[in-house]
Amino acid sequence: MDLWSLYSFSWGNFFLTAFWLLLLYFALYVLEEVTQRRAASGRFQIQFKRWSHQIFIVYELLAMVILAGIFVLINPYLHGIILLILAIGSFPYLRSYISGRWIQFDNTIVEGVEMKTAGLQGVVLKMDRTKMRLQTSEGLHHLNYYQLLNNGYTLVSGDEIGGYYHLELSPQTTLEGIKNHRLHLLDLFVMAPYVDWHHKPELFEDDDVPNTVDARILLREESHLHELIALIREWGYQCKIRKTK
Repeated sequence: MDLWSLYSFSWGNFFLTAFWLLLLYFALYVLEEVTQRRAASGRFQIQFKRWSHQIFIVYELLAMVILAGIFVLINPYLHGIILLILAIGSFPYLRSYISGRWIQFDNTIVEGVEMKTAGLQGVVLKMDRTKMRLQTSEGLHHLNYYQLLNNGYTLVSGDEIGGYYHLELSPQTTLEGIKNHRLHLLDLFVMAPYVDWHHKPELFEDDDVPNTVDARILLREESHLHELIALIREWGYQCKIRKTK
């Protein structure tokens, strides 16, 4: 008996598997959103975000391997050659994608950190699947993950370039009627002219520190910090800088 006939699949198997993988992906996504919104502790929210991020990275790779395997087993010789040609033609992107999965799973480099690499220094704005967006004082750079691993990098502490700020906000007595300060502040930050929306502000509430919201915010210009603090005080919140990156 032909070995391939024992492990043959049809297009029906392929699309059914793709459907269930996609359904599971959305289920994980909804679970992540619900858990983050209902989490009582800000520290738990941050930790859960890291765990869910790693789960999505592994799941995405696993789903691609499963679908590629079924695609080949539908017609091993023809589809195997097609997949090989596609892999060779897209090798630079595939290599950068795999390198990026490794970097993001390691969780050392995340959006908002400041780093140096290959003569560049700036703040990580966005981590896409095949490249990273690094905002420097000269402009926006797109870095290939494979080249990043080859060139090496250094994480920077301090405020040489800045842009990201960790603020602690506490409402004044005039805002006692507001039940959810986190959602209220998110609505206010949408209207703030100083916030850089390349990266959505991250706001967390921690039960260990009642009536306090921790905010990580990217500013368009470092000089806007004092204007933003003044605006926050106009909103009725005390503002304290906890950490600068």
